[in-house]
Amino acid sequence: MGVRSWLSLDEAARRLSVHPATLREWADKGRIRTFRTPGGHRRFSESDILELGAHAKPDLSLLMHATVGQARIATSGGRLASQTWYARFDDAAKQRHRELGMELVQMLVAFLADAERDWSSEIKQLGGRYAELAREAGLSLGDAMRAFHLFEGIVRSSVSELGAAKVGSSDLEENVGWFLNEVRVAMVEAFS
Repeated sequence: MGVRSWLSLDEAARRLSVHPATLREWADKGRIRTFRTPGGHRRFSESDILELGAHAKPDLSLLMHATVGQARIATSGGRLASQTWYARFDDAAKQRHRELGMELVQMLVAFLADAERDWSSEIKQLGGRYAELAREAGLSLGDAMRAFHLFEGIVRSSVSELGAAKVGSSDLEENVGWFLNEVRVAMVEAFS
């Protein structure tokens, strides 16, 4: 039996191309084994990390958590507050926008799990709801697109954070890109 090599959280996360918080969550959910040093630091078996990297498939349920985290960062970091269109949202509109964003991510997760299905009517409906919310807030089509673009960046950061870079990543990113673009197109068509 060979000597087992242990990796720190940061090193294991780097090797898997995931954020350390994502790897922490995987460990908490039992997706990967970990042990704690007497000082409370997590250690990961190098062989477990290599095996997980070789079979890396994104845990789509984590996409929701990652997106919520990215959205909180954008809000608390002032990225949203600095947007002129965001100032037009009252508290109720901000809440509706958050709820719509969560619906989009839920639908995206369902789409990624079953991309062969025809999602056109759901996508059209979702785009229409984005257009309606933008109109209610008095946004121009340009500002509605800017708002969607910012949220799209949050979703794409979340997908990157999943670290699916090993297997099927191009498909994942390609499918996410297609889905978000179709929602944007449906929003523009409904806005016009």
